[in-house]
Amino acid sequence: MKTVRFISYKVAASLPIDKIAAFLKTNMKFTWNEYILVSSNQLDAILKYHSEDKAVYLFKYGCISFVNLTDNEIYSFLKYIESITSKINYNLIHKYHLSHNINIDDNLSCILWENSNTKVDYNKNTDHILAIILARSTQMYFFETQLNTMLDNSEKFLISLQKGRLPLFTRKSYKIMAKILKFEFESMSCIRIFEYPVFDKHSMKSNEVYDALSEYYELSDRFNIMQSKIKELRKIVGLYSSLSHSQTENRLLMFEIFLLSLFSLSHII
Repeated sequence: MKTVRFISYKVAASLPIDKIAAFLKTNMKFTWNEYILVSSNQLDAILKYHSEDKAVYLFKYGCISFVNLTDNEIYSFLKYIESITSKINYNLIHKYHLSHNINIDDNLSCILWENSNTKVDYNKNTDHILAIILARSTQMYFFETQLNTMLDNSEKFLISLQKGRLPLFTRKSYKIMAKILKFEFESMSCIRIFEYPVFDKHSMKSNEVYDALSEYYELSDRFNIMQSKIKELRKIVGLYSSLSHSQTENRLLMFEIFLLSLFSLSHII
């Protein structure tokens, strides 16, 4: 029995994998699911010793999936990438990560997760699929956390506005709207990372494995929930805009009343 250990980290907002690929003299995979696979001699050179059955997948959207690397090896690899890009965010690493293990028997069969009733044949495509799934789930967790925080803060601020607490409305509302719009732009730019990946033509089993793991990590359901919450944020942006417009009109009206009162006062004097 052999255990293959996977762990994925969110290490940066994004990774310049074209620059990393050029430095490592390797190729990126696919068009929108761009990632780099580092293994064999390349990984040996980074770790400075032979690294059998180990691999690293670097994704453009800032996640890295490690296969069979120890904690010390992961740290060494991250420091190496940091020397190339200067973009590793250790605060993200500690907060956003996901691990998964599979056990392979002597017949090269494995179950994809604990207590699963389905056995599949293990091959290197299995590593490939799990690396993608874990990275996507980790990235989704990152988005989910940001989205929930923004919704909470926005709803609290709207409650204050509805109660008439408007002293710092303009500055706060523009700040919150800017954060919402920035998040929406970043999330939309990464939407296509959740598209169905392209596997080898001869490996129909890969699609089945991907579907099973995708369902296990609830990627589709979580994605739909995210889309629904993003729509709520859009509504909030619209409400902020209308409140801002209303407040501006009220200020103009008060200013006009003030001017009219001055005009009346001058006649009395």
